[in-house]
Amino acid sequence: MSLLVRVTLGVFLGLCALSWVKPAVETDAPFSWMRPDRFDTINDMFSSVTGENCRSKPAEQLTLPKETIAQIPKYNNLLSTVIYSNRSAMLHMHNMALNRAYFYSFIYQKLNSTFDFHYQPGLMYYYMSAAADVSASPGFVNASSLYFDFNCSYPNWFSTLPFNTTIPFFGPRAWRADDYNEPTNFLREPTNNTIDIHDYGAGRDSNYTNSAYKTNSWYHLWMPDITGETDSLRKFTYSVGIKYSNTTGHFTKDEFEDTSFFGPPQPSQTDGDQSLPVLFTAPYFDCGRSNKWIVSATAPVVEYFPRYSIYIHLRRPRFVAVSTMDIEFERIDMNQCPLAEGNPSPNYFAGTARCKNTTMCEPISGYGFRRGGYQCVCQPGYYYPWYHDGPFLGWEIEEATREEYEVGFDCLAVEERQVIPNVMPEFVERKKRSVLSKKTEFLEMTLPKALSPRPSPRQKRHLVARLKDYKEKRLREKRRTLVARIKRDTSRKIHRNKRDAVDEVAVIRFDDILTRKYQTNAQNCKSKQAHELFLPGDAGHGVEKLFEAQGRTALRLAHFLSNFLQNVDEYEEFGNLRGDRRLNETQIFSEVLANVMGDFKIKASGVFFDRYKFRMSPPINNTDPRFVDGITREFFGPYAYRIETKDEGLDFFKAIDFAGFEDYYVDASWYRDMKARWATNQYGLKKFTAKPMIRSNPGGTSSIRFEYYPLTYRAPRYEDGEWLRPQFKCDDMVNDWVVTYVVPFFGKNSLKTKIEFKGVVTVDAKLDYLDINQCPSEFHSANSFKNTARCHFESQYCVPLEGKRFTRGGYKCECRQGYEYPFNDLAWFFDGQTMEEEWRKLTAGQPNRYATLKCRIAGASSVAASMLMVLVLSSLVTVWTRT
Repeated sequence: MSLLVRVTLGVFLGLCALSWVKPAVETDAPFSWMRPDRFDTINDMFSSVTGENCRSKPAEQLTLPKETIAQIPKYNNLLSTVIYSNRSAMLHMHNMALNRAYFYSFIYQKLNSTFDFHYQPGLMYYYMSAAADVSASPGFVNASSLYFDFNCSYPNWFSTLPFNTTIPFFGPRAWRADDYNEPTNFLREPTNNTIDIHDYGAGRDSNYTNSAYKTNSWYHLWMPDITGETDSLRKFTYSVGIKYSNTTGHFTKDEFEDTSFFGPPQPSQTDGDQSLPVLFTAPYFDCGRSNKWIVSATAPVVEYFPRYSIYIHLRRPRFVAVSTMDIEFERIDMNQCPLAEGNPSPNYFAGTARCKNTTMCEPISGYGFRRGGYQCVCQPGYYYPWYHDGPFLGWEIEEATREEYEVGFDCLAVEERQVIPNVMPEFVERKKRSVLSKKTEFLEMTLPKALSPRPSPRQKRHLVARLKDYKEKRLREKRRTLVARIKRDTSRKIHRNKRDAVDEVAVIRFDDILTRKYQTNAQNCKSKQAHELFLPGDAGHGVEKLFEAQGRTALRLAHFLSNFLQNVDEYEEFGNLRGDRRLNETQIFSEVLANVMGDFKIKASGVFFDRYKFRMSPPINNTDPRFVDGITREFFGPYAYRIETKDEGLDFFKAIDFAGFEDYYVDASWYRDMKARWATNQYGLKKFTAKPMIRSNPGGTSSIRFEYYPLTYRAPRYEDGEWLRPQFKCDDMVNDWVVTYVVPFFGKNSLKTKIEFKGVVTVDAKLDYLDINQCPSEFHSANSFKNTARCHFESQYCVPLEGKRFTRGGYKCECRQGYEYPFNDLAWFFDGQTMEEEWRKLTAGQPNRYATLKCRIAGASSVAASMLMVLVLSSLVTVWTRT
């Protein structure tokens, strides 16, 4: 190579090197160039209040704007809207507040006679119920309480208080305490297993009904209820039927005993927000208690008031208390995306996301009150650049410098997009001649030669039945051939093309599962064999996550029963404080009814005591020495269920004691399996600690520790329960496909020496609310429907969708890195239901566009050449040719 060529090449490389050297500029840090927005305003208010200075703050500084909580679940829209995972905790709060409101409303009106006074919940019942709400739902509920209105509480636990006398205030509240500094916590790490319980109606600042009380917004939403002008709108009449049993194998009566009671309002979809049964408060600072910013879900408790009066005509249903469930404000996901159909107003943080014009915003769950809980996906007509795989994450944008933000986080435009035709091209339409030829061929095959090709109506019905059998036979033969081919091909290595990523054997199994589900109903279930009323266990994949709130509803009742049966002794007295008595039938029936009435997804719920483990309270004024210690029942299994009436729009509720059936529930497999695990070995139970503070006297002058302080009890975790395989319950009660969660509860034995297995709590969740995941997953994932999505896996990847329920097509096919969405419409992905429908048309030989439902390779960006580069290259070529 000559010297001139070497010099020219050196100059060229030097210019190239200089072109890549960027001048030293000063880049702005993320929080120095971004302008303050509404998040900074709320964050300043959030950080300015602490447990040390909250008492000196005015009320307006202890409350945040209500618009900071967006997408609040509404009772009359729960069945018509999709509640996404970022609002699942608030929905569980909503349902649990309604659960407690139903329970106390029912039991107060059911046990409203003078002789029922001692059967009503005692002091520890309130405390332990609130503690169970908290201990069973970490991450969902941080506090639970019941606040009574002024002089609306009739305590049955003070022996010195005259009968039919109220106390001024009573507000038991339990909240999860930070136990890192407990003497028994050697690791100094929070366990979430310690619960503080205080009576807000005792001690300093006990008048929470006063307008000067800084944080009592939950009170003014419902009380005081004095005028009665809106009773018909704010109080709804519920009717439940209960079937009791006092002897094993027999019911007290053959029919259900109807009980009507007033409860929280039940609005229609057209009613306004003021008639909702559950209302949410604005975020407020829980000063002097948990010292956290919290949000409360509230529901009213209704009772005939005054309770005991000789003037019956003066009584009316009245809001006497409010049930609240609290969650920390920091745990609630904020939605920074702009206002849209899925993000309605009011939303204080709407529009604070930093997505660019070529992208649009999608919220991400699990971020709570902090920036970056969103992702920026490409707008229709744009695709991701080659160097970035998938959406731009919000936390990456929030941490970017000014230069990084201005240069990156943009999508590229898709050129030459296609338009989807409204009608199919003629060359793929089916000809009438071919249809007639197939029909004639079938008629010639099935009819005798002497018969006319035009059959009579009777022959038509016969032919339709034979045609159906013929199609089913051909379909079975096709499936057997396909399964045999797939099994044969697995023995040798084959090259998969773009459509072979779908597991056709799983697709066949998927069809069989859906066919069995849809062909089994209340009318024909009794004619089915036992195994036909079950689906495979892996057909309930994801139930432990999607139905976690329903499972924790059963766990709450198991925690309450475990706490009560381990710590309450009916013979104990504490001076003027009377100890709680035993559990009675009405209390347990009320609990299971509240579980069903408080959650639309719960079809049924039950508590099943082990043999001779339930001892009833002795009758009032008992003179029979045989029943001085009560009656020990051989079986006791209250079970409540929902009866759906789609035509009328209202559901009915009934409850029955399973002890009345001749078939013993202890012989069922779900009960035997749970008892076999926990009857002899309680290893693995979690230890919980409750710290109850009670009032020193009926007037609530001060708060003192309970005689047993702290209370400890052992109860199962959510993982200790078991979700059973999907089943059609053909029992003339549920008559629907459900998945059942079973969890045990425990109590002290008769000698009070150790903990023993006492029974199980069950919840039946409706299978139709379970989402199906058809996307590819690991080989060890127990999912009947995995690898059945019809995405074009060479250019697309599968994303499951929420809220699609138990049906086919609950996914979307998005373009992979380096591919783009080709069509000119308002989408940027292919919907799973469209993919499934076009595949069905393809297999049926109908006109379809399945082959076009794929992403195409993205076009390369244009390269802009500089004049200097052109001159250098031209000179280099000239020198090279001369030499």
